Amino acid sequence: MFLASTSSESKFIHLWRSEIETVARPHAYYRSESMTKRSAGHETTDDLDENALVEQALGGGREAFGILVRRYQRLVFRIVGGFLRNKEDVEDVGQETFLRAFQGLQGFRPGSPFGPWIARIATRASYDRLRQRRRTSEVAWEDLSPAQQTAAQELVAGAGVADRTAARDLLERAVASLAPKDRMVLILADGLGFSGAEVAQAMGCSSLAGRIRLHRARRATRKVVEALLAGMRDAV
Repeated sequence: MFLASTSSESKFIHLWRSEIETVARPHAYYRSESMTKRSAGHETTDDLDENALVEQALGGGREAFGILVRRYQRLVFRIVGGFLRNKEDVEDVGQETFLRAFQGLQGFRPGSPFGPWIARIATRASYDRLRQRRRTSEVAWEDLSPAQQTAAQELVAGAGVADRTAARDLLERAVASLAPKDRMVLILADGLGFSGAEVAQAMGCSSLAGRIRLHRARRATRKVVEALLAGMRDAV
């Protein structure tokens, strides 16, 4: 939960979080998928139990692993597409996720659902890609384009944003200024709409640790908002 704030800050943060859903939304060619609901595939062996498929894959059955890929590719690309905006990056990290899963099948616990396990791998692979990139410096008001400044002012006023592209660019710049782990939990929770339990599963931590991380990420977000609003007031 955010700390007490001024009316303008509250409006900005409320609209900020609704815009993050757009910023983090995966590309259109990846359909959203629940973590526990598999994709509807065209394979003829859909009725096979996941643990049986894993056992077959461990025994060298590439077809069995291919079924798992087809069942969960939409979930994986939903997660990866929430973190990365470049199409080539999304496809590359998506493939890397399944490669890591195949290589790490020995670590899959029999009887456990496959969805949360592959989601955790996808989240980690996305996080690793984010860490390879330089974290941008804090967003300053004077560094924003005129269109982005206008979008920020419209967000604060609670009015509809005329230039949605400028609003998304503003939010992407702000999110990029956060630490990778803060971006990760913020996109999972506020962008992709994962529940607290799903966020914890994807991050490979306890529910309490996930809630603490999300609280810290939102607090970091508040600091970015406050800095932008302070710069806006000084410019008036």
